[in-house]
Amino acid sequence: MSEALEKIRSAFGDEGMIVGTRTFRRGGVLGVGGHEMVEVFVTDTRSRIENVRRASMSRGRQRGSESAALEETGGSPAAAVGYELLNKNLSQLRDEIHNLLSRTPGSGGFSHPFLRECYELLVSRDVEPRVADGIVREIANLRIPAGFPTPSRVAHVVRTQLAKLFAPNPPVDPDLRPRIVWLVGPTGVGKTTTIAKLAARAKINERRAVGLITLDTFRIAAVDQLQKYAEIIGVPFEVVSDPAGLQSALGRCREQKHELVFVDSAGRSQRDELKMAELDDFLAATPQAEVHLVLSSTTHARTIENIAERFSSIHYHRIILTKVDESVSMGALVGSLLRMGRPVSFVTDGQNVPDDIMVGDPERLADLVLKTKRT
Repeated sequence: MSEALEKIRSAFGDEGMIVGTRTFRRGGVLGVGGHEMVEVFVTDTRSRIENVRRASMSRGRQRGSESAALEETGGSPAAAVGYELLNKNLSQLRDEIHNLLSRTPGSGGFSHPFLRECYELLVSRDVEPRVADGIVREIANLRIPAGFPTPSRVAHVVRTQLAKLFAPNPPVDPDLRPRIVWLVGPTGVGKTTTIAKLAARAKINERRAVGLITLDTFRIAAVDQLQKYAEIIGVPFEVVSDPAGLQSALGRCREQKHELVFVDSAGRSQRDELKMAELDDFLAATPQAEVHLVLSSTTHARTIENIAERFSSIHYHRIILTKVDESVSMGALVGSLLRMGRPVSFVTDGQNVPDDIMVGDPERLADLVLKTKRT
């Protein structure tokens, strides 16, 4: 794109108007391989206006004989006629450009070049077209930067607007002791590894007193894995099988003055009503707990929304996105995240404990969607 914009500036100067862009791949076999091409549609407004002006002057000369008598009396209808004709032709030119803009494929219906570039950027990052349309309409209500729509300007404005749309994480009550953090979600999304990362982060990096509890008595391997993590990190670990056992374990955590207690629940299918009801009984024993729904960013957006809808009965507060490093594109999840309306508390991008986990603030999410590096 930057190479194309330089060529446009060289050929048209400041008079070139971008009326459309598209990207496509050339070469390769069945869509594999090849290289990305950028095509930019430009109209030269200066040459078009000059053509209109010359045509208007020519018509003015043809009317010269008709206006000569009037000019001798001091009037100047020839100039007035020429101006009206020029104005009419310019109006037609504007209509023509507007129609061209509206017909260009992939534009999202935006006539302003800057807005069109914003839309194209979002769609190129796999954001749903109707979601991209809504985001760009919000941008249209702002003051659009003047000048040529350079990629850096477009990316900056889109990033800022995306960050405004994602829900921020609410503040934590500093007087709540212990702070109980639940991780819930379907099987296979990485809850056990994520809870080990959170516990290690709190214990090692933040020097907090931490406890670990698991309800996952169905998978012996998962219990053994979390127990080994607890031994390495140096935190107490308990396995409970019913709500009464959970209450007792939490009581011991209070006696030991733990600041943070992480509870790892067994993975549950969102379609298993019985298991969901059991999870709800456990959560009822900890009414002040934070509930984080763990979702894999490799899951299809429609499936993620179905999972979120099924888990809404347990009133989860925040979302943790895992496996970002394995995801082809985060843009496909933008619509789902906005519709769920919950803040993303953490994002994981690997299996290393205690590394490969980041706070999921709105600015970071915007960077992940646009595939930009955070400074």
